[in-house]
Amino acid sequence: MKKLTVILAAVLFISTLFAQEKKDTTTFKIGKSTIIIISDKDALVKIENGDTINSDDNDSCEKNKFDGHWGGFDIGLNGFLNNNNSFSLNSTDQFLNLNQAKSWTFSLNFAEFNIGIIKKHIGLVTGAGLQFNNYRFDKNISLIGDSAKLTSYTDTVLKFQKNKMVVTYLTIPLLLEFQLPVNGHEDIVHLSGGIIGGLRIGTHTKQVFDINGNENKEKQREDFHLSPITYALTGRLGYNGVSVFVNYSLSSLLKSNEGPEVYPWSAGLSFSF
Repeated sequence: MKKLTVILAAVLFISTLFAQEKKDTTTFKIGKSTIIIISDKDALVKIENGDTINSDDNDSCEKNKFDGHWGGFDIGLNGFLNNNNSFSLNSTDQFLNLNQAKSWTFSLNFAEFNIGIIKKHIGLVTGAGLQFNNYRFDKNISLIGDSAKLTSYTDTVLKFQKNKMVVTYLTIPLLLEFQLPVNGHEDIVHLSGGIIGGLRIGTHTKQVFDINGNENKEKQREDFHLSPITYALTGRLGYNGVSVFVNYSLSSLLKSNEGPEVYPWSAGLSFSF
């Protein structure tokens, strides 16, 4: 049987390479089986007393296979909410106030795995990605991470042209996605929701400032009391390969009792491969 499978694969490959515009028919006999190859633009292999494999049938299966919308990249704004889900941070936490227009998030979702539930209309989506959250501080502060809690001080000597914290996560999603074909099934409107777990794999601050007319850059790599694990709710609505997304973290940015209780959010556009 294994030998028969190898022969079939070789014959199908050769027949595809040398297919002509008109239909050609080739017949082989192997033991009690008769193999008929009919080739034009496609290839059909028929095994009498056995199964029939048709390339058109394979294409049809592929078209009906559930294909989610995670793989690709996301870009948008990110920020913080306080413990009352307000954009205004508590008075003691306002050293984390952001320049919202310059606080951006970027995700590269490099792996996607799909589990169809109802043909190509409903399915589960998972995978993996890298998420880079850039938090651009509004105040001229420097974070202090080597104390019992995250604090800061205002720099009265240097004026920062750029002052931000970058947090990098390895992310794994679990999404339930619904797909609605439109325009004669050629296009798809999709809606998904679920949770995205994250493992923090890097944190650093970057400050840019001038000294005597010369630009200087300073980076500090530290954990700054940030939680190593994060989990966020996500919702996505899109058309074909373009979606809008909103993420809201259920876990605080920092470890419990080690700094302000703030919850990251992000929103923007997602582009699927």
